[in-house]
Amino acid sequence: TNKTNHHRPSNQYNETESKMGALISAIATGLSFCFCTASMSLCSSCLGNDKPSSEPPSATSGRKRSVLLLGIALALALAFQYGVAPRLQPGSLVQGVPNIGRYLVEAWTDGCLEYETEELQIRCSGNNGVYRAAGATFLFFIIAAMAAACKPSANRVAWPAKYVLFLFFTAGTVFIPNEPLFSPIFMQLARVGGAVFIFFQQIILIDLAYNLNESWVDKADKAEQEQDGAGKKWLCAILAFFALLFLGS
Repeated sequence: TNKTNHHRPSNQYNETESKMGALISAIATGLSFCFCTASMSLCSSCLGNDKPSSEPPSATSGRKRSVLLLGIALALALAFQYGVAPRLQPGSLVQGVPNIGRYLVEAWTDGCLEYETEELQIRCSGNNGVYRAAGATFLFFIIAAMAAACKPSANRVAWPAKYVLFLFFTAGTVFIPNEPLFSPIFMQLARVGGAVFIFFQQIILIDLAYNLNESWVDKADKAEQEQDGAGKKWLCAILAFFALLFLGS
């Protein structure tokens, strides 16, 4: 009897511990499910189709997804320049990896070892890292433009697959030597494309300013017709907005 009473508290402790463990597991499972569901919903909202395929495409189809992809490309370019390139230099730990490590170091320092100082060599490798991300982005949008030319609705569908394709393009550039594809071929192409982009960007900004001014003045006129003095807020908003842009420039 004494032995039975002696083991009874231990059994009760084990049962309580099991129940607490089951409760914690249930809470963790529920939170994980909620997190996964929210993440899937967010990814579907950001990366999914913006309209049903039955609706005709508009001028803004795929614009938000394209801007998001450009943001990812910018982040990858910075990561390549300041994170990857300094670690793919001669004598680094990566070079000690059999076969692939030595190849990556040679690919990322191709054409850069001719510089005198180590700082310039790392800067050269970093610049070529930016060319890698930019080249993958350029290739992606060329293919996307060709697909949209053949099928206009292609610009707004299958964006999850497009993001994966872009990441594969970017990963593939890691194994390509700097010369001659990135430096000097893509470097010179980027210089010309950058000049053309700045020219058209100025036209777009001027057109945007005129359209914005026309829209807000029209809203001010309508508000003034409904109530005297109600349109001043729109006119003040125009002045404040363009003053902000002037100071920002």
